[in-house]
Order: sequence, then structure tokens, then C-alpha cells
Amino acid sequence: MKRILVTAATGKQGSAAAYELLKNNFEVFALTRNPQSAKALDLKKAGAVLVKGDLEGIEDLRDIFKKVDGLYLVLPPVWVSSRESDEKEAETGIRTIKLAEEQGVKFVLYSSVLGSDKQNLFRPKFKFTIEKYLLESSLQGAVIRPASFMENLLLPSFGLGEGKFINPLPEEKAISWVAADDIGAFARIIFQNYKAFHGKIVDFGGELFTPKQVLKLLEEKLNQPISFIQIPLEVLYQQSETFAKLVEMIDKEDYDPIDYKFISSWMPELTSFQQWMDDIGIKKIKELRSIGSQSGK
Repeated sequence: MKRILVTAATGKQGSAAAYELLKNNFEVFALTRNPQSAKALDLKKAGAVLVKGDLEGIEDLRDIFKKVDGLYLVLPPVWVSSRESDEKEAETGIRTIKLAEEQGVKFVLYSSVLGSDKQNLFRPKFKFTIEKYLLESSLQGAVIRPASFMENLLLPSFGLGEGKFINPLPEEKAISWVAADDIGAFARIIFQNYKAFHGKIVDFGGELFTPKQVLKLLEEKLNQPISFIQIPLEVLYQQSETFAKLVEMIDKEDYDPIDYKFISSWMPELTSFQQWMDDIGIKKIKELRSIGSQSGK
């Protein structure tokens, strides 16, 4: 297992995995729509081979699939989901796995999402569909299901750049959070030990925090109050029915417990929320606020 194709290679977890693999002597082929972007050029400078294209044009990637031993399959995020976008994602994932099978890729690691099996009840053709297709194929493969990204707090929808914390999740429900770099590191571990992980599904996440606990930590680190805004469920339904149903699922059923003992047996320490904020989060939030204040002038 030496040559790995990473899709969505300039995204959060794709780039995290690419850099981890490069640091550990893998040959990385980084799929990107724009090889001239700053993030793509940074990957090239680190040693990655840039591959121009995307998974919607999967037939154009036959030659590169033939060259690689492994595939880290990350599909681009859809921020306002619908049945149509779910079905399109499932079809893209399945076509990609089919090509990997045809071209003799040895191992496919698919990055899904925590709770994909429970979401299957209201998202019948989505990430769980891709998981099943991979694990029932002739390929060696595994699935990693990341929890909520700490980096998602930097998205405009959370409002931290404007001194707000706009929360769509159940106010008192603790969920697992994870840093993108940790996902990348664990993906690297899986590729290094792909035979041991064949057929496995790994729910991957760290500490449990409620939105109010996240708010408290943010206020402590920024040393100032933040306005907490809870989005009502009926508003979520107006924006995206599938996301609203996900929030209901989290509130009523919660996610299945993560097997921290199994994760720590391979990766003894994950990034804590406090560490992520000290190293990355607070600096980025201050940058967002600076940009916001300048644009408001």
C-alpha cells in the first residue's frame, strides 16, 4: 500500500489525510478541480501529485485509478441537503467504487458521517447506501464515520465572526466533536494497517460537548460574551427538511456510543476542544471578526 488517491484533496479532511500520508512516505495523488488554487499548490509543494478533475467526471479518471493502490473517498459537503442531493451523492460514491473495483484498486477507505445508519430511515439513498455498496463489493475496504468537525464552527452559518453563536443543534444534547487533523491521522493509520481494518466501520470522534458548553469555552477563550441564538426546529424545516430530521434524530435517539477504547488502541490521543481552540480556533475566529468589522465600515 504505497500510492493513494485522495479525493476532495483541498478540503478539510482530504488535505489533512494527504499531508499525513505524505509525512509517512506514501505517494499521494490529490484530486482537485483547480490545480492552481493556493491549497492545491501547497499540496504540490509538499510532494503530492495534483490530478485535475472531479468525481462527477469519473470516466476521465480511469488511468489514475489504475496507478494507485488505495483510495480515500471523501465526497464534497452539501450544506443545504435535499433528497435530490442525497441521491446524487450516493450515485457518485457508487460509481467511484465501481471504477475502483474495475481498475484493481487494492483498498478503499470511505469517509461517511456519524450516525449514517440511523439517518437511513429518512435518507434512504445517501451515505449508508455507499457504505453498504463498498462493504458488499469485492474490494478490500473500510468506513470511517467522523463526528462533527470542530472546524465547522468557523463557517459563516455559526455566526462567530459577528460575535454570535447560532446553534441549530439541540441545546442540551452533548455530541462528539473531532478535529480534521485527527481524521487525517486516523485515515493514515488505516492505510498503514489496511488488512486489519478490512470490513470495519469506525465511528470516529472525541469529547462530548453540548452547545452551551461550547459557548462557555468560546467565551472563556475570547474573554468576552457571545450572543447565543437557538434556531427553532420549524425554521430548520423551512431551510432543509433532511437537516431538520437529523436534528430531531439527535434529540430523540442520540448517536450510538463511540468505542473510545478501540480508537485509543490505534491512536492514543485525540485533539481536545480546548487544544484546538488554543492552536487554531480562537485565532481563526478573531480573523473572521476582523474581516467582518472591516467589511462593515
